Amino acid sequence: MEEIGIEAKVERIELVKFIHSLFSHKQLINWEGNFEKTFVFDGNKNSEIKDTDEVFSAFALQIEKYKSEFPTVITLLRTDELHSEHRALFLALKLSEKFNCKTIISAPKELAKHPYVSLIIDNGKIFEADDEGTFWGDGVGTEVKIIKEIKFKHYNFDPSGNIIL
Repeated sequence: MEEIGIEAKVERIELVKFIHSLFSHKQLINWEGNFEKTFVFDGNKNSEIKDTDEVFSAFALQIEKYKSEFPTVITLLRTDELHSEHRALFLALKLSEKFNCKTIISAPKELAKHPYVSLIIDNGKIFEADDEGTFWGDGVGTEVKIIKEIKFKHYNFDPSGNIIL
């Protein structure tokens, strides 16, 4: 599972289309609302479905509003957990570039000194950040605080969502 917060306010269908463009060999199960309706996006259109088992190999996409400086949270489900942290960084970098905004993800295990370490991506740069006592981390408080810019190896992914080493 990959979870990315984005600073920009973007139309839902734009996010669906963009994420599908990155993983074009996968269909996206696109949940709308509180799972009231389920759609599959195939690159051209959303088609409502009743049984998600029909598209078992698809990635599932959930887009929710959130009360923080990152008002949209994107969660990608049904992905390979082995490279989940790298895929989250890949998505955060791509979303930041595409929508010209900051994005945020949880820090990978090797950087997480405590549970409130996040990474903020801004204009291709990666920053270590502290989200303790913030709207993003706790649902109350202040904004996420940037600690410092860091260099962190990141990978690309193929159209099926597999890491390219």
